[in-house]
Amino acid sequence: MNNYVVYSGTYTKQNGDRRTMRFIHTADLPTDLFAEFQRNPKRKMQEGYQLVFDVDRMGFRAFNWNTVEGEVVSQEQSVDFR
Repeated sequence: MNNYVVYSGTYTKQNGDRRTMRFIHTADLPTDLFAEFQRNPKRKMQEGYQLVFDVDRMGFRAFNWNTVEGEVVSQEQSVDFR
């Protein structure tokens, strides 16, 4: 288990639901577990959306920066990807 900068933010999803997500930026993912195309995706996202790795659901998700409520905070935390 290694330490990573984990961000936490709340936003409104397209369906109107509020969602709080704890995530790591894809570029910060470990190279031994994630391929280059996963860490630096070329996928076109809608304006204001960012592909991130959700540490609670252990998968890739889109974070909507357009509808953020309050501040997005960060903290160094230990994360186990296995």
